[in-house]
Amino acid sequence: MVKLIVVILLLVIVASLGSALLHLVREPHGSKRMAKALTWRIGLSVGLFLLLLLGYATGVLTPTGLPG
Repeated sequence: MVKLIVVILLLVIVASLGSALLHLVREPHGSKRMAKALTWRIGLSVGLFLLLLLGYATGVLTPTGLPG
């Protein structure tokens, strides 16, 4: 369940980045829509990072390390 949430958040972050790129191409002189899309991407990225830290702290996510 947690892995699904992480994957969905990553896909939304990439979609937001693509949206910002689209607005940059259409309006090259600084678009408010581009800034809003990048703001969403940063917020989602920080939220995902905090979610991963919380999952690690509560024991829901456990590091497995690299295989030997």
